[in-house]
Amino acid sequence: MIWPPSLLRIRIRNNNIRFSLWLPLFLIWPLVLLAMVILSPIIILCAVLLWPLGLSKPLLLTGPVLFRLFCSMRGLEIAVEKSSDQVLISFR
Repeated sequence: MIWPPSLLRIRIRNNNIRFSLWLPLFLIWPLVLLAMVILSPIIILCAVLLWPLGLSKPLLLTGPVLFRLFCSMRGLEIAVEKSSDQVLISFR
């Protein structure tokens, strides 16, 4: 199983500015879980209403697909460099 990223690191460097920021993503997980619990009755109701149109399965699978997408971002590093400027975004 792939675990979701727990830290987001942003680093910006150029001649005048050196900025680095570490954001703890693991603090956001309880809020996401709470939002999922609160929204689950609404999603189930929408899935029941959309059953005749055949849109209930994609609606119910949206949550797991987004979770897998977010988990697969672990280890992703985006580095953009231009002569003396540098931007780094890293998920750990």
